[in-house]
Amino acid sequence: MDKLSMFASDSAAMSCLVMYRMGGLRHVLLYLHDMLRQFLPVVRINALFCTPDGGTIISMSDTSTVNVSNKYSVAGRLPPLVDREHMTDDVVLRDLRPYQNPEMLKDERNEDVPYLHHRALMRLPLFHTGSAIFVFNFWADEPDVFGEEDVAGLRRLLGPLGEELRVNLSGIRLHGAPPSPVTGLGGREKVCLCPGLAGVRRMAEQAARVDSAVLIMGETGVGKEAVADMIHELSARRDGPLIKVNCGAIPESLLDSELFGHEKGAFTGAQASRPGYFEMAEGGTLFLDEIGEMSPSAQVRLLRVLDGGMLRRVGGTKFFPVDVRVIAATHADLPYKVADGRFRKDLWFRLSVLPIEIPPLVRRKGDIPHLVAHFIRVKSHRMGLAFVPRVEERDMHSLYHYEWPGNVRELEHVVERALLENNAGGGGERLRFTIRPLPGKEEGPREEKGSIRREMHDWPTLREWEDRYIRDVLEHCGGKLTGAGSATAVLDIHYSTLRTRMRKMGISLPGESGR
Repeated sequence: MDKLSMFASDSAAMSCLVMYRMGGLRHVLLYLHDMLRQFLPVVRINALFCTPDGGTIISMSDTSTVNVSNKYSVAGRLPPLVDREHMTDDVVLRDLRPYQNPEMLKDERNEDVPYLHHRALMRLPLFHTGSAIFVFNFWADEPDVFGEEDVAGLRRLLGPLGEELRVNLSGIRLHGAPPSPVTGLGGREKVCLCPGLAGVRRMAEQAARVDSAVLIMGETGVGKEAVADMIHELSARRDGPLIKVNCGAIPESLLDSELFGHEKGAFTGAQASRPGYFEMAEGGTLFLDEIGEMSPSAQVRLLRVLDGGMLRRVGGTKFFPVDVRVIAATHADLPYKVADGRFRKDLWFRLSVLPIEIPPLVRRKGDIPHLVAHFIRVKSHRMGLAFVPRVEERDMHSLYHYEWPGNVRELEHVVERALLENNAGGGGERLRFTIRPLPGKEEGPREEKGSIRREMHDWPTLREWEDRYIRDVLEHCGGKLTGAGSATAVLDIHYSTLRTRMRKMGISLPGESGR
């Protein structure tokens, strides 16, 4: 496996999360160290939890045998941070010598300040709440060894772990930090939260490096807007506006003037000139959601803007330049609309220079635990819940058995409903999920097989299902354990395996009933 494959590996990302759950931060740092040093000269990794100004610092873990002291405030003691002005940013310091002073090294109080002893640093803030920041520092003893691709790769790799740390630590207020509300994630954080979107992440990162039009395709509720946010956040236009327009929500008669603006007197009621969304997005990004609902006249105008970068308001006579990057999104089958004559072929080719397709949630159910944890954290804070109920394994497993036609948006509503019902019921320790399917969707392939029930809180565990099945097979075979038509033949397992399982289930074997 090469470095880029490691960064893109879903299994590596999940391994980091498992290491943290099993052994804590030090285990995951040691695992990262062993994995990374195959490709990067990383000699040390440490984790810090601190206020945005670096005034309060807690050393959470360190691969070094010399740990960063939390008592850095002793007179004359240097804080174990460098470049504190950019704590919320990804930081790569290719050579630390400008920050080092021989006199500092002579002071024994500074013997465990990392930037005095290493040559290069790569720092990644895994999350920040406004009042606190959690960072991973990667240290090397050689200069010029970390690059931007390493930052992007590690951010992908550590996305799931970062969200779990956010859930576990965001309620902690550090001394000297003002309280701040829990906010939602940015586009990049939302996409990195889901291991199942690794391919989408890579495409979005590639799209952010150029200025071409992007077409995001996917079912309703899969997260097209989050991908658009991510592209804008990573692009050179990040400091410009991001204007979002739902083309399907604007009446066809008004869409032209809303997008391209109009001059005074252009139509009845146009009592003054008004800029359109394109002009509002000058220097930034315009996100056109539901592009498939755009009227033919608006399609023509959009194509002209994309091709020439020139715009003319409705009712106007002059063209003027606009500097806007367009990201379009659709849940419709645009090639079918092109073939049917409802969408311009030339516009389709112009928009699909960089196509990104987001898979539905049913094809990436491994993302469900990460999404549920995020929704519980954000919504319980917004609801002001004093106690956050836990999600038991059986309840989490139950979510895997549903097809999620509404995708991530439907899952979000299911979690919110569960929190509301739990709070109304007195705030029980266990969070139970109830799914209300869309009208007309009660029946489907899974229901025909009897494998879906809509009340989700009574789902058995896998072991319970297996025990029930074994009992049914034993009853069907009349208690016969070996030979033709026996339980071992139906279950396709060895007799010793069945015997062991029956004893664990409390089922007496033939000849043992009197014991």
